[in-house]
Amino acid sequence: MERQDFEMYRLLRDKLEHRCEMLCRLYAEQYYDVDRDDRQIYINNVELGKSGRILINFSDGTVEEMLYLPPEYLWRTDEEVKVLMRLDRDRKEEDLKNIREQHEGK
Repeated sequence: MERQDFEMYRLLRDKLEHRCEMLCRLYAEQYYDVDRDDRQIYINNVELGKSGRILINFSDGTVEEMLYLPPEYLWRTDEEVKVLMRLDRDRKEEDLKNIREQHEGK
């Protein structure tokens, strides 16, 4: 591998890690009702899962976590991602509500 190729790879990797950090912050804001996520986030690994979703392995210095997100979140704007996350959260809450109602009815 030539130096120029390596530098391009490193630049791409830095951009990917930065975007993944932003996605982790957006996730915390949307799913945990945090106004602003000020944690120091370290991206440990990014890979494509078997389901086709991206797996982001990250830590905030004390706790290591994983997020599985749709790959299109990488190139969508933050506003688009917020809307999609909000819709996903609402859908999941509705599904949980239906499950609880089914169990209560038995």
